[in-house]
Amino acid sequence: MPANFVVEDGSAVDGANSYCSVADADQINLDYENSVDWIAATDAEKEMALRQATRYLDLHYIWDGYKVYEDQVLMWPRYEMYDEDDNYLAEDEIPTKVIQACVYLAIKVIEGDTLLEDFQNEGKVKKSKDVVGPLTEEREYVFGEYPDKTYQVADKLLASLIIGKGWTSTELERG
Repeated sequence: MPANFVVEDGSAVDGANSYCSVADADQINLDYENSVDWIAATDAEKEMALRQATRYLDLHYIWDGYKVYEDQVLMWPRYEMYDEDDNYLAEDEIPTKVIQACVYLAIKVIEGDTLLEDFQNEGKVKKSKDVVGPLTEEREYVFGEYPDKTYQVADKLLASLIIGKGWTSTELERG
């Protein structure tokens, strides 16, 4: 049974799992990225990558504004949203920059990136000791620090729409 692929159009589509269609992603790739891996991928592979990119966007970023509907599946559509020029964004549309970021991340998936990786949090090494005879090895870690990939194109596209990134931001309160 093939996986469902349902594109959010700004109306809180039931079961939506992507911010972008394959056709739109193909055009964005041609306009901005020109990834030969994306061009060579099948539609099913592109759909999977777009679903994973959408999941990453929803899990990784803390979006400004509010969901339009309490029970909508994805984080978009949203209201009380403004762009970098302080123009009000329509509640029934997905901003172009969100769609472009989704495609950028989907291309990363097609090129072999996993976006959201499981990892063991050992933290940064604070102190290390190696003794060769009779083989002693010690490590002391600073917890709370962990490796985090960054996707600068996505971060810059979304900068005016977010209040932070999920696991790298500090606690924020709405005023």
